[in-house]
Amino acid sequence: MNTTTPASAPTLGEALHEAHGQLTGAGITPTAARADTRLLAAHACKVTPTDLDDHLTGPVPPRFWQYIERRLAREPAERIAGHAYFMGHRFDLAPGVFVPKPETEEITKDAIARLNALTDAGTTAPVVVDLCAGPGTMAVTIARHVPAAQVHGIELSQAAARAARRNARGTGARIVQGDARDAFPHLNGTVDLVVTNPPYIPIGLRTSSPEVLGYDPPLALWAGEGGLGMIRAMELTASRLLAPGGVLLLEHGSYQLDSVPRLFTATGRWSHAASRPTCNDGCLTAVRNHTPPPA
Repeated sequence: MNTTTPASAPTLGEALHEAHGQLTGAGITPTAARADTRLLAAHACKVTPTDLDDHLTGPVPPRFWQYIERRLAREPAERIAGHAYFMGHRFDLAPGVFVPKPETEEITKDAIARLNALTDAGTTAPVVVDLCAGPGTMAVTIARHVPAAQVHGIELSQAAARAARRNARGTGARIVQGDARDAFPHLNGTVDLVVTNPPYIPIGLRTSSPEVLGYDPPLALWAGEGGLGMIRAMELTASRLLAPGGVLLLEHGSYQLDSVPRLFTATGRWSHAASRPTCNDGCLTAVRNHTPPPA
């Protein structure tokens, strides 16, 4: 496509409409296309998406069409901008760092509601652990919305852990670099809530979008045959960390709505384990039973 502003789009608002049509014509969903055009327009104008409406009657920055050309090639808008917005807050990214996804918002909102219920019931400082924290999306958002919570996150990738620590500045979230399978032994049996978005795509499966397969780090995606390798590890870690009655919220694939609860139920460590679909994938809710945590 031509990287100059089309004659039909002399204002930024008209350019957004034009770009939206081009992105949907390239196979991007209307909802994603709207979010992407606004993120890229805001980045081109050096404002936040919230402030973009004040610029819609103004001229189109030339770089906007350069960004749209890259997006048409299926480069994620967040990678083009170098940051993402998640539940209204900006998260800085870096090469090799997983881009936050809309389905994770559903899990994060569920976590916040559960923590608010705990604090309303008298738990003064609920303990939360985010395993496979990526750029800190869930941990940092939870810390912002439930400041009374003690939020810990762990991420294996050094680049992602650095980004997460930057994103956590000014919040109570504590992010460390390390292996989630060995996470936080000093918290064994004391955690109220564990959240995790582990790798869960089976090797060879190509159902994910070009944006995921072409740009997200392999470390955050692939999880062996059946996609259950890291989920098994998270089951062990979460059962070790959680107090009796503690809850795990685990994101997984839409193709694992039966296999993941079955995996958890078979261990005998969970009094409840059930999955539900999210907007794109699935979420397991599991409740730690009242047997002592394994040694």
